[in-house]
Amino acid sequence: MANTTDMLITCFDEDDVVAEISKKTGIDFLKTSDGEKAGGPKVLCFESYGACYRSLGEDKINEVIEAFKTAEFSFPETAVLLIDDDAEVFTGVIVREA
Repeated sequence: MANTTDMLITCFDEDDVVAEISKKTGIDFLKTSDGEKAGGPKVLCFESYGACYRSLGEDKINEVIEAFKTAEFSFPETAVLLIDDDAEVFTGVIVREA
């Protein structure tokens, strides 16, 4: 897709935290994983929440990054934000620390 900003948050199943990020930024992150299609005999605890919009621009991308960095994840060290912006405003990975 041309001129898009793709974003993916992967973390433990924390719908409420991701909903708060969506509310703060106006970016609607929706769950993209079903929690069942994984190898091994156990249930996968990680979930992914994605959003794809026309290129958001530097200010909005920085707003999403800041909301992610300050979100109250139960296990912040497992939270990851991936961004791919076709306009090359930002493409990369943001990680959290405990």
